[in-house]
Amino acid sequence: MKPTRLLYIALASFILFSCGDDNKTKKDDKEVKDKSESNTANIVDFAVSEAYQTLDPIEIIDVNSFQVQSQIFEGLLRFDENDLSLKPVLAKFWEVDNAGLVYTFHLNKGIYFHDNACFDGGKGKEMTAKDVVFTFKRICTEQENNYAFSLFNEVIAGVKELNSGSATEFSGVKAIDDYTVQFTLSKTSSSFLQMLATPFSAIVCEEAISVNAVVGTGPFVYDKSLDTENSITLNRNNNYHLKDNGNQLPYVAGVKYNYIIEGRERLAAFKEGKIDILENIPVEEINNLVQENISAFQNKPAQYVLARNKELAITYLNFNTAVAPFDNVKLRRAFALAIDKNKIVDRVLKGEAYGPAVNGIVPPAVKDYDYSSIIGIEFDVDKAKKALAEAGYGSNKAFPKLEIVSSKESVSVRVALEIQKQLKNNLNINAEVTSMSLSEMLKYKSSNNASIVVSSWLAEFPDPLNFLSILYGGYVSESLDKSSYPNDSRYKNAAFDKAYKEAMETTDEIRKMELCLEADQIAANEVPIIPLWYYERYQLIQSEVKNYTPNAMRIHYLPYVKLEKPQATTKIETH
Repeated sequence: MKPTRLLYIALASFILFSCGDDNKTKKDDKEVKDKSESNTANIVDFAVSEAYQTLDPIEIIDVNSFQVQSQIFEGLLRFDENDLSLKPVLAKFWEVDNAGLVYTFHLNKGIYFHDNACFDGGKGKEMTAKDVVFTFKRICTEQENNYAFSLFNEVIAGVKELNSGSATEFSGVKAIDDYTVQFTLSKTSSSFLQMLATPFSAIVCEEAISVNAVVGTGPFVYDKSLDTENSITLNRNNNYHLKDNGNQLPYVAGVKYNYIIEGRERLAAFKEGKIDILENIPVEEINNLVQENISAFQNKPAQYVLARNKELAITYLNFNTAVAPFDNVKLRRAFALAIDKNKIVDRVLKGEAYGPAVNGIVPPAVKDYDYSSIIGIEFDVDKAKKALAEAGYGSNKAFPKLEIVSSKESVSVRVALEIQKQLKNNLNINAEVTSMSLSEMLKYKSSNNASIVVSSWLAEFPDPLNFLSILYGGYVSESLDKSSYPNDSRYKNAAFDKAYKEAMETTDEIRKMELCLEADQIAANEVPIIPLWYYERYQLIQSEVKNYTPNAMRIHYLPYVKLEKPQATTKIETH
């Protein structure tokens, strides 16, 4: 599969296309227009630190792209924004054969792609099984920047034959009729249905893809003229297929993602009423915000809602284990022993985290997973120095030049600087800190660099396998100059891979969790990455925003959202 990674967080902008006419990265922040203007009064405004990287579903690996793309495109299934359970969208219902290998989906009728010049007469066509087959044949065709490929490569039957040219048809996905599509798996999968709800699996049509048009079936429509250096605005799809008690959805006229780099500027825009939902609140501002604006939360009606929830996310240090010096497990352990995660959480994050990642890579927000049973590496400077000497470094051998790479987000840079300081103080290792944009970091991780990178991962689906997948050796490229995404550490361990693959294939949920814990502990011992902290996030929401649910995967599900002046008391909510 490609990563099933949704998402990996480049720290400031959780990682996870620009399906349209061009891919662009916007870096400059400009003024956000006043919401009181009549043409923006019924548009939901978000503030994000960086522009999307792409809107093409198979290329998405950053959160900003995922959030924009999910307004335009839809999959057969989706994750419910309340409890992350699976819900049908384009599919009406499905059946699975007794062997667990054949999945038959029955599609909803009367769902249309957005109107676009790529269609005859500019009128959107009806979505059928043919489009589902086209989508998954594209997903399962290996090509540059197709990150979805790794997600399904070892799951859907016929992928090898499709790419080798030995098959004239794709045996893994077939249209039975216009409204019935059948998937055949190469082996049983505990996560296949969840994979169908990820951004990679959004249904596209050949007419749009062939001309690089951004066209889906979702609640909002892409307009190139509204995709600017400062923001992207998506307009309401007036032909959307969902209704609420007879009322046409979505309720709002549009959604706008404003690019505001600095956290304090995002917060200021929220206070001025220019932003409706603010997810990235500067850590140092949260306490002051509540104390200085207490009336805004307690008045009747209240002005603001403060939401707080655990997230399916983790930040970690990533080693390139395929090249020296970090191909040495003793050296990686020395670094892990030398880093004080509590200090990072307390001093840099100001407590805005669920807690230091003292266990494994799978965070506590994953349901029914005993994350606390994983024994991580505790901070111990004396043991760190000993491990460094055992790795061959010390008074007789200086450590080579080291680079710590972070995103440009202020928190990411400050974390990198704190790690730089700790390595110097605890191991006498000098390191330089380099900050990069998300697009630059993606290229950097695909190259053969002996550095450490401050990375983050936001779940593509709510399952421990999604986090463990970033260490699965099956994704490692034979070439050091080719991407091994999502396994950027290029880690390969036979025991880990065996446990991971068995967990992917078993249909016994208890056994699956046991295998995931086994793989998680192997990684904790081998240290291909150093988990730093688990996530807990605050969101600020204007109280006029109704029917919006913060959640552990940062899903923006907006068809039912309304903007209404509050009529009653709004309380501070904890999710």
